[in-house]
Amino acid sequence: MTKAISEFVEWNLKNIGIVTRPNADNGLWLSLLLTGCFTVNMWNQDQQIDLTYKRMTILCFGLFFHSFCIFLYLYHRKAENGIGKYVYCAISMSLTFSLFQVYLKDNRILSLISTLFGVISYDRIFFLALKKMPRCFTLGEASVVSQGVVLFLYNTFLAVPAAFLHEKSPNETTSELHLIVQIILLGTGMMIISCHFILLLRYSICFWMLFLIVTTGAMLFPLHGKPTLQILLQFVFSDMQRILLVALYLTLLSIASIFVLWQMKQHGNANTAFRKVFHVLILLVYFPGLLCQCNLLYVASGGMLALLFLLETARIIKLNPLHEMLEAAVRCFVDDKDTGVVALTPIYLLVGCSLPMWLHPVPCDLTDSAGLNMIKLSAGVLSVGIGDTFASVCGYYIGKHKWPGSTKSVEGTLANAIAQLCVVFVLLKLRLIHLTVSKAAITGSAIITNVIVEAKTNQVDNLVLPLVTYIILGIV
Repeated sequence: MTKAISEFVEWNLKNIGIVTRPNADNGLWLSLLLTGCFTVNMWNQDQQIDLTYKRMTILCFGLFFHSFCIFLYLYHRKAENGIGKYVYCAISMSLTFSLFQVYLKDNRILSLISTLFGVISYDRIFFLALKKMPRCFTLGEASVVSQGVVLFLYNTFLAVPAAFLHEKSPNETTSELHLIVQIILLGTGMMIISCHFILLLRYSICFWMLFLIVTTGAMLFPLHGKPTLQILLQFVFSDMQRILLVALYLTLLSIASIFVLWQMKQHGNANTAFRKVFHVLILLVYFPGLLCQCNLLYVASGGMLALLFLLETARIIKLNPLHEMLEAAVRCFVDDKDTGVVALTPIYLLVGCSLPMWLHPVPCDLTDSAGLNMIKLSAGVLSVGIGDTFASVCGYYIGKHKWPGSTKSVEGTLANAIAQLCVVFVLLKLRLIHLTVSKAAITGSAIITNVIVEAKTNQVDNLVLPLVTYIILGIV
């Protein structure tokens, strides 16, 4: 029955010009993951959550409703006529608007604007991503990515104008840094969209001029009366520990670049185990940041995401003089799930490790550490940086017994679980995390669950595992 439904959906997708990522199921269950993350945060942190976060949570529920409606639309026998799509959009909007009114009793005009913006933009982004980037996403992956983009834009819409009008938040430094990340990513998104629609901007001179204009605008954008560049420099250079951590990050970035260049000279593709070097490097980025410089890590992760977006854009539009080098690097490190025009694996790795920090309402405490949320904010690092790395390396070298219907090995799965448990044990002994009996049980359940998902799913591990782990760790 499930197979028949899947085949019918695939047939409908082809009729409307969509080709999903091959050798993977639709992954429709992924559309619930972000909603689950927001739900556990609301459940456990209701005293610390501001109105903006509550609005984002309601909108996330609305986007999940619409994801479900999209599936019904694709299952309909006449999906290609598009009429049912408008009916399902109206249903999603009605449900979302009702949630805003019932649970938040929010301003009706703002609720209506939020509903219209959220559902319509999500619908457009979801189908555009699938059509413009064929073979890059399953339906579930496209749903998660589209939901994330809409929630980011909605948060920016609520936060940036207030900061521009000099409205200060209770935690001014953290708020300003988070706004800087939003401005950088918004500027990057505008560049990418401009290059897509205006072909002239794909020429080197025009592209670099646009880059200079957008970068200058982002750095001089006034937040609470001060340019963002001044706020950022004051934050970094006011603390020696931050300066040392920035030096570490730049060193690791240099090592990663040298490693890529070295592999390119070998004129061969890196195997699965060899690619996990990047997972090890990212561990050295995230653990120190979460322990002692949470806000700096937040800014650095956002800046690196913007850089990856720009590099991938430069490769796709064949921008000189970067195109040939970037193309060669992608050929060396391409993953078997990168079957479309866009190489998403490195972006997913960064996003997966960062998502717990980005989704948490208060990721950094007063000491600029993850603090009591350390284990929860390490969900991406544990599941992807450690677990998936050991699973791949051990599975590649010693994996002999395969799970039924999967290319994953039993040996790799065992290594995955043991590695995560060992890291949690070490963190506990070093007093970097604190676990009660119930939290220890939940942590063990999260590890077992993400190990099973890693072994069984054919969705992108870097995107799925951190969210699954984060939801379970957020229960207590």
